Amino acid sequence: MNSETPRRPALLLDRDGVLNLDHGYVGTWERFDPIPGAARTIAAANRAGWAVVVVTNQSGIARGHFTEAQMHALHARMRAHFEGQGARIDAIHHCPFLPGAPLPQWDAQSDARKPGPGMILRAGRELGLDLPASALIGDRESDMQAARAAGVAGHLFPGGDLWAFAAPRLPALARADAGAGPASGATAAPEAGRIASADGRAQKSGLA
Repeated sequence: MNSETPRRPALLLDRDGVLNLDHGYVGTWERFDPIPGAARTIAAANRAGWAVVVVTNQSGIARGHFTEAQMHALHARMRAHFEGQGARIDAIHHCPFLPGAPLPQWDAQSDARKPGPGMILRAGRELGLDLPASALIGDRESDMQAARAAGVAGHLFPGGDLWAFAAPRLPALARADAGAGPASGATAAPEAGRIASADGRAQKSGLA
């Protein structure tokens, strides 16, 4: 990215439990139930000039519950669903790796898997994000650990309506939702979103 291009903040979102109800290893559209307020939260970030990036562990692939192709098909439907409500997701990063996975091709330690910060840092590089000005919403402590490791503010979502949770914690989004427009210094959103594949395998670490 051109060093003269202003960096912009991002709203980083876990998927299961934040964008959809967590029924356990959701890998098909038929099992995807959107969380109330998710579309409004994404749309407010769009209007604020923030990037919207999904960062999601998907060990269901490594466990054999669904394939990576099925997950990509689900994500295409998910994005279309939100876009139909005026809410654009700019990028999706997923990590299918799981140490000790029953499927050997996914049996690896990766810093992309939360609580590692790999997915967040990769999104920061690829989209030119201002990570210290960004925020992550997740429903697990591993999300909060990943956020801290990446230098991003983390907000632990207890469930319920996502917008009711996000609005008082992210005033830039609340202002945009109210019609105040992008915050000062915000840059235009990209013309089209993207789906990013998982980060590559990391070398084995000494950590459990």
